[in-house]
Amino acid sequence: MVEEIRKYLFEIKLIDENNRINVDFLSEKPTEFAIVPVPINPILETYRDGSSKRQFQFQLLSCNSYGADVLQNISNSSFYEDLYNLIEYNSKHKIRPKIKGIQSIECLDNGGILDASPNTAKYAILMRITYIKFREGLFDETNKIQKNM
Repeated sequence: MVEEIRKYLFEIKLIDENNRINVDFLSEKPTEFAIVPVPINPILETYRDGSSKRQFQFQLLSCNSYGADVLQNISNSSFYEDLYNLIEYNSKHKIRPKIKGIQSIECLDNGGILDASPNTAKYAILMRITYIKFREGLFDETNKIQKNM
């Protein structure tokens, strides 16, 4: 799932392919990103047929240049505002990561600074994917038998 999220973030072109998107690691070098899964109960609802509606929450973190330069700081904040708006738009128009059974991708907050030093700041936005996990042997929306999700 994380790899599909990485691909999606590059595909929507808000994060340049020259930037790095790590998993569970954020360096101190600007500008880098990281996808960090959030430990939560994934099951939102269980259905009689054994399938379930689930969630995957994660933070998208970044390390950005930061300091007294107001334009740089506005740019950092604007990135998260643009990301929020783009994710909202894409989810409404079914432009989502290629994850089996996906129903939505959304931002659960508007992003902001987690930590700052004189030259860099770490920003984060909390995101969630909801999806249906079909019981093995059940058919999905395209009538293909689901196997080992």
